[in-house]
This record gives sequence, C-alpha cells and structure tokens, in this order.
Amino acid sequence: MRSISFVALLCVPVLCLASTGAPESPFLVTSLAPDLLMIGTDQGSYSTNSLVFFGDDGVLLVDTQSEADRTALKEFVEALELGAPRYIINTHRHVEHIGGNDLFGPDPVIVSHRLFPEKLRRGTFLFSEYPPEAYPDITFADSLEISFNNETVRLVDIAGSHDDNEIMVHFKRHGIAHISSVVNGFNFPSIDKDGDVLQFEPQVRRLMELLPEDVRLISGHNGHASGFDFVGSWNQLRPYAEMMRNTVAIVQQGLSDGMDVESMQAAGVLDEYEHYAGSYVGTDDWIKYVAKALTDPREQRKDICRPVYETWKDRDARSAVDLYRQLATSEPEQYDASEYALLSIGSKLYGRELYGDAAEFLLGSVEQYPDSEYGYYTHYLLANCYQELGRFDSAVEHCRESLRLNPDFEGASSLLSELTGDSSEE
Repeated sequence: MRSISFVALLCVPVLCLASTGAPESPFLVTSLAPDLLMIGTDQGSYSTNSLVFFGDDGVLLVDTQSEADRTALKEFVEALELGAPRYIINTHRHVEHIGGNDLFGPDPVIVSHRLFPEKLRRGTFLFSEYPPEAYPDITFADSLEISFNNETVRLVDIAGSHDDNEIMVHFKRHGIAHISSVVNGFNFPSIDKDGDVLQFEPQVRRLMELLPEDVRLISGHNGHASGFDFVGSWNQLRPYAEMMRNTVAIVQQGLSDGMDVESMQAAGVLDEYEHYAGSYVGTDDWIKYVAKALTDPREQRKDICRPVYETWKDRDARSAVDLYRQLATSEPEQYDASEYALLSIGSKLYGRELYGDAAEFLLGSVEQYPDSEYGYYTHYLLANCYQELGRFDSAVEHCRESLRLNPDFEGASSLLSELTGDSSEE
C-alpha cells in the first residue's frame, strides 16, 4: 500500500506509444518530439519530471523518479521494446530523481555531477543504503557531451543554487534542455541545505548564456500554477532572474530596517510576487529562505548522520536517536543537526519497509523538534508506520495530531477515514 502519496497519480494513456501495445501509464506524458518525452508524476502540489529519449541506439533517461514510481518507470521503458536504458543521466542526487537508478541492473551507464557519489555516502542518504548499481559510472566537473540517437546531448555543471551537484542536460538538435531544479516551473524554488539562495540569480543568468533563445526548458518540478505539462522558454529566464534579484533586495532592506522574518511576512513585503508561489514554496517561505541566506554564515559542520547511522547499524534505532539528541543538544556548533534530519531518516526507513525503526526516528523528531513546521507530516508518517505494524489505535492518534497541526492535510484525513471507517473524519 502506497499510503504516503499526497494524491493518486494521474493515469493517462500513452498515445504516442500505442503501436507498442503499452498499457496505461501512471505518468502524465508530454510529447516534446516523436522520440523525446517528458514524463511527470503528480506529487499533489507539484510534479517530478523525467525525460525519455529513444531511437536506433536505444533508450536514454534523464532522472529515474522516486522509489515508489520506479517500477512503473521500468514498465514504461520496457513498453518501448528497446531493452534496458543505455544511459541514465541524473540532474542531481535527490531521492525523487534517482529512485530507479539500480532497477535496470548493471547495464546502463549512469552519468552525474562529480559530487554526486559523495552525496549518497553522507547525511540522511546513508540510511537509504543504495546498492552499487545506483552510483554513477561517469562523473564530470565542467561539461561533457554524449552522441546518441543522432543527437548531441550536452551536460553542463550548473550547481550551486537548489543543490551543489546539479547539471543541465541539453538536447542540442531537439532544442530541449532539462535544467534540473534551478527553475521549477518558474515558481519560487526550494533550497537544499547544500544549496544557496543567493546563487539562483547567477545560475539563471548563466543559463541565458549557455542556451540558444529558441530552446524549450524542462524543470525538475512544475507546480499547479504552471501546469504539470508546462514547458518553459528562454524568454522567461530574464524576468525570473530579475525576480530573484528584487526579492533578495527587498528582504535585505527589511533586515536593514530592523524587521525580522515574521514582521516581513505579516507586512507582505513580497505580495507583488505572489504569482511565483505556484508549487510548494510560498511567499512566506521565500522570505524565510532569503533571510536565512543573508544572515546565517555557511559554516561546514560535522555530518551528524554518520555516527547516528553507525550506532543504528551496531546497536538499534533507539540508541541512534538518543545519540542524535545528545549531539544536537550538547554540541550544536559542531554538528549539522536540523529539524528535518530525523524526519528524513524516518521517511527513508519507512520507504524501505523498516517500520519499527522508522517509528523510532519519527518519534525522536517529534520529541526533539515539537514546533517543527513539518510536525504534521511527521505524525502522518508515524500513523502510516503504526498502521503497518498493526497498532491501529496509535495510528489513529497520530492521524488526529497531524490534522490538529494542519487541518487541511488531505493525506491525514484520508488515512484517518480508512483507519476508522468513518468518512465524517475527513
């Protein structure tokens, strides 16, 4: 049961593959060219977009979706009847972009940014324990070109904004470029802890230099405002860069005037940019991200997940959580603890069906960070864990707590209705 999805995935016929006898696919499919498709999964407030390029030389994939969608991705590729992918290109290391890397065995050549392998061996990614087949065969530091299916696929390092290991994938003859998550449907973007808000404007302007003006742009994610089948254009890059520059300047001025994040949010200092709040990052979130980038020093701290992971492997989940709380409390300047770490670990273990251990880490998150903005989701995942463990009273309790924290969260209301058999609980 895939109970952690926010909504059911879109199911649409893959009309362009009808000649292969392909079944209905759980992807929204946008034909960019007869041999190049964008496939997106509906994550509720945003899509996750991969590319499938196929021809006489075989199949090339750009990103392999999440672990939950990887089986459907494999079925999609198999319907092409061209064998396993020859190449898999990962735009960056986040879980919803690399979930199917190992599913096709050792045959595909996986290509990524040079920092990609290191990123899978640190932080919460340790708890995913990716097999060797998930790691890249080729990495690069600046740029790389692949000749495939009568096309030149140019890969360029564009890291630094959303994450520090992003690449652009430019299909030169087709005039299509997947630009990772530097531009998410031209909505306010999200930022990984290794990314940098202040690098979005420079990277967007760099894309303007790298790409021809007639290029079509594919984002790693699109939001409801732009549409899940959204394809962007070069002409949208300049105003997007200007938005980045202007919003940073507005928040900077607010800080200089003695305002804090809450007062800037209350004053609506970015209300004129509300139309960029098209996916899962709103204006209030963007104010917070920008203010943090302008005021918090980017210091390198020890990876708190390494000793926690080793304790989990050597002892048990409870001991690992206790160590995390000890390090986060007694040595906060030494370790990179955050309110998302235990939640992320619990989510990864839940995805691996290690429900008991996942529950321990999620409970640790609730205890350590009772005021976390994602507390509602932590309780929701706990409810899912307890449902899988047959502890239905506990599952109901955490569903209700999730809804207390976020009454509009449909995932928790649907699960509560399922657990209680009472549709009035929704």
